[in-house]
Amino acid sequence: MSSFRVLISLKGIAMTAFAITAGVLVVLAASTWAAEQTKLPFDIYSGYFVSNKFEPDAAASFVVVETQKQFDQVFGVAFVMGDKSHRLPKDAFKSNMVLAAIKRGHSVWEYKVTGVTVEEGVVQLRYAVTSRATPNTTFACPLIMSMPRGEYKAAVFVEDGKQVKTVSLDRNRGQEIPPPKETP
Repeated sequence: MSSFRVLISLKGIAMTAFAITAGVLVVLAASTWAAEQTKLPFDIYSGYFVSNKFEPDAAASFVVVETQKQFDQVFGVAFVMGDKSHRLPKDAFKSNMVLAAIKRGHSVWEYKVTGVTVEEGVVQLRYAVTSRATPNTTFACPLIMSMPRGEYKAAVFVEDGKQVKTVSLDRNRGQEIPPPKETP
């Protein structure tokens, strides 16, 4: 009977040691993951329209912009009386780049950025979107977000928890955005 108690005690010690080891591994894995994923500062801009020559037939567009020239190929300033829109500063592209998501169609879309992070050179822009139907009018509604420049490999757009687009940054770095398609 006493050898039975010894076996139960040894089994209990082994289970306790296993639980402690597993707990330490979970804590180490979580701290490693948190250390690899870094939050990026960002700013949101408004008061711009999407050029009707930039991907006019696309229901959605996703673009990474690194120069003012590229930005001007996609967006224009929307002047409205009494407008107090938050616009990019003149020297924004010296230290920043822009990620933009554009939705087009018979709705007005509003965006709310929930986070911008980078992990192993991949930027992840997470946002929520809501829409209001406009059956008689079409809109192109942009989310324009700036973040610090960096040696990023790709930008991932995550809309309402779903990955909707990945834009590779290695192949397009410093290049112009393709010329707009002509509309008939």
